[in-house]
Amino acid sequence: MRINFVYRPYLYGLCLAFFGGYLAKLIGMPLPWMLGPLFVIGAANAFRFKVNIPETPRPICRALLGCAIGANFSPQVLDRFFEVGLSLIILPMFVIIMILCTAIYLRKVMKFDLKTSVFGSIPGGLNEMVILGKEIGVDGRIMTLIHSTRIVVVVIIASIAIYFFPNVKTEVLEIDLFKNYHQLPAVIFVSFFGFFIGKVIRLPGYTITGPMIFSATLHVLGLVNAMPIYLLIIIVQVILGSVLGSQFKGITMKDFYGPVLSGFITTLIAFIPLSIFVIILLKLDYNLISIILSYSPGGQSEMNILALSVGADMAFISTHHMFRVFMVIMIAAIIQKILKTINVD
Repeated sequence: MRINFVYRPYLYGLCLAFFGGYLAKLIGMPLPWMLGPLFVIGAANAFRFKVNIPETPRPICRALLGCAIGANFSPQVLDRFFEVGLSLIILPMFVIIMILCTAIYLRKVMKFDLKTSVFGSIPGGLNEMVILGKEIGVDGRIMTLIHSTRIVVVVIIASIAIYFFPNVKTEVLEIDLFKNYHQLPAVIFVSFFGFFIGKVIRLPGYTITGPMIFSATLHVLGLVNAMPIYLLIIIVQVILGSVLGSQFKGITMKDFYGPVLSGFITTLIAFIPLSIFVIILLKLDYNLISIILSYSPGGQSEMNILALSVGADMAFISTHHMFRVFMVIMIAAIIQKILKTINVD
């Protein structure tokens, strides 16, 4: 039976995307199921191969992503906030200073427009920043390259840094693709009801922030347990990475070079305030490794895996990154609404 001609390019594209994710996983790339499809589909489009990825599932993927982020906020995590309260109070100051420093560089030196400069500087997740940025007209290709570079550079620098710490160990994490499968009905309810609430009350970036806030509230109160199965999270990452990669049709080396260089330099700039805040927190008797991994503007999962590799305080580090992701998405959503209102270029 032949595949309908209309859907055949989509099937080929998704198969290529999953292959890219699997290959990225094999070579140990950070965010493999996101960046692998992004690079493979992006390269195929850049070299004029016809690869089509359906964009219809994107709102569903956003809602599931918001549910997954909110599911990390348990009553135990709330207790942990009070234990590390001072560091969490200082964290927003670091994030704001980092955003200002990197945004000024992107605006004044690299000559990006204001919207791109701001959203290219916010240290949130790749998915969330690109989604929120695109909704106000930011070029998704530029955003993808800047944030992908940031994530990769942070992971490389952090990995090299922790190599020099004593008692470094390697752990192989066994992942059950179908763990939490019985929670699927709750995941669907939380994702789509949160989506609906966010839309009704006109929450900024409601496709993500609605399910995220609804999920976090229910989990903190201990009313629900709705963590999507790992396989579903992989599928979401593959689809979103593929959609981002599909934007690279007709891209030139000139288009590629600027954002990657910007991502690299802004990450190095971010390490300047990071160093200052690390020194301040060391004076307050916080652990060096925990602070570096908690404040590094990399991906949440990558920083947590690095924390495991050095036997660091996982609760401390994961709490910081969950708080940062939550805070940054809300800041980005508010900035998005402001930029929409004033309609700046």
